[in-house]
Amino acid sequence: MNRVDSEFINHSYKILPVVLSLLGSTLSFSLYLFGSKLLVKLKLSTLGKKIYNFFNKKWFFDKVYNEYISQFFFTVSYTITYKIIDRGIIEVFGPMGLSSIITKKAFYISKLQTNYLYHYTFFMLVGLTLMLGAREFWVLAGGLADFKIFILFSILSFFYKENSVR
Repeated sequence: MNRVDSEFINHSYKILPVVLSLLGSTLSFSLYLFGSKLLVKLKLSTLGKKIYNFFNKKWFFDKVYNEYISQFFFTVSYTITYKIIDRGIIEVFGPMGLSSIITKKAFYISKLQTNYLYHYTFFMLVGLTLMLGAREFWVLAGGLADFKIFILFSILSFFYKENSVR
């Protein structure tokens, strides 16, 4: 049904919710005011107790929903979003993880210092060769490879862990 079609339905269908609401409130007011003895007898009968329990306890839909569905999603979201993402990934790749990685890499680089001039010259030559080689690689294969992959591998190389046997 379209919104435009709802304008052209019969008028009695349009006022039906208002009529039923007024009828229900008038009936409940008159029963509580004039027929309280009838309501007590109805409530104490077996049929009345079943009807009362049906409407009072709502078949425990809210209890089932709260305990089995809502609690499940609360525990899953706490476990995944808070414990894994917030405390796990952000701490590893965030400032704490970055500072610990830089500290470890600086320690490994400081071991390379031997106070010999030919070692420093060799490292400068290797670094310059790698930079010029990477530039020439992108000049030759720039249309075939994406520069973002090179940056990604450069960043991931900092996370490479050496397995040394001691």
